[in-house]
Amino acid sequence: MDLTDKKKRKPKVLLENKVFRDGQIYLFRRADYKKPIWFCRVKVPGAKGYVSQSTKTTDEHEAYKFADNLFNQSLVRVIGGQELNGKRVSVAISEYVDTLKLDLTPKFSTKLRIKFLERVAPSFGKLMLSDFTTANIIDLYDHMRSIARNGSLASNTIQRYSTDLKQFFAWCIEKGYVQTVPKFPKVKLESNRRPHFDNADYNKLTRYLREYVKHENQNIVRDRTLLVNYVLILSNTGIRVGEARNLKWRDVREIEQDTGSNLPADVALVVKGKTGAREVVARTPDVKIYLKRILDMRMAELGKAPSGDDYIFCSKDGSAIGSFKGAFSTLIKNAGVEFDSHGSRRSLYSLRHTYATFRLQEGVHHFILARNMGTSTEMLEKHYGHTSNIASAAELTKGGTFNGDKKKATAVDWLLGE
Repeated sequence: MDLTDKKKRKPKVLLENKVFRDGQIYLFRRADYKKPIWFCRVKVPGAKGYVSQSTKTTDEHEAYKFADNLFNQSLVRVIGGQELNGKRVSVAISEYVDTLKLDLTPKFSTKLRIKFLERVAPSFGKLMLSDFTTANIIDLYDHMRSIARNGSLASNTIQRYSTDLKQFFAWCIEKGYVQTVPKFPKVKLESNRRPHFDNADYNKLTRYLREYVKHENQNIVRDRTLLVNYVLILSNTGIRVGEARNLKWRDVREIEQDTGSNLPADVALVVKGKTGAREVVARTPDVKIYLKRILDMRMAELGKAPSGDDYIFCSKDGSAIGSFKGAFSTLIKNAGVEFDSHGSRRSLYSLRHTYATFRLQEGVHHFILARNMGTSTEMLEKHYGHTSNIASAAELTKGGTFNGDKKKATAVDWLLGE
């Protein structure tokens, strides 16, 4: 060995060692450690290899109790058919995350799962998969609450964490790392009422939007223009945040009225979400105006019309905007409509809930509305407490108003032909 290239390793010198149970438990202290703590190595009958760990104590009696407990735990594991030297939770998470990252076009939910697992992996320390229990899940949720901004987690957030962990453990079973998935604690469901904007606060918000877009900095004007029309489109279509994120120009079109009608054409959007693809009819033809504002802004940036495959809600470079969450939170706080009358904080999803509430109040049938929103009538009744979608356009636009002109256009160019 060339000592100029490699450091010479010092031999491990033992200060003291003890043997118990005819060699099945071995305690030792090393001279190269400043603090003379005891280490242990146990050999379980019928199993290959050893289990070695630090007892984290300088007391010989306590060290023996630790080693004896480790021996008994290892013996139970072997009798149960489990591997003696299993895999640590953090190591398994790292392997699982690496497999998720192999997906070149990951879904947004996959990106969130990766972010969550990478964030919590260090908190498991040296915990083994075979020792993972319901108590560890509860401890994890308590930890996530402690580092949350407001010190709490919504029930749907906990459910998402549970789903991510269950998928991780399902992968562990496939890999042969564990035999069963640990039992997950029941999530205490919050009130079925979902925060939305009532008429007064919605009107207050829309009035604020008119002044909100005005600013000297053009970059800020762009961001606010996109956010304002994003808010108006979501609250008048009920589409999900994830569905809006993937919306492209080829996904929007007009629905012409019946012959002889003086009403303006309705607007339809093809969205792809967790319930698959569906065509959504907007509550009001004014959605065309909101889309046109974004289109005009985008044309000024590109010097031409965007292609049908371009994202509607995008950055200047054309990439889809991942989330408007932070900007929206600031917006409704400054507008004075951050909380509903029950004290619940509103979020982007409150726009979808607002759409559903207004539609039900305006008399749209539960079944028709459920189809348009990509949900079930049971979910509508549960959360809102009330009584091909293109064929139902008249029902779905009931009560909607129009503030623009009444010209009609066709196909993809319907927004450009004005």
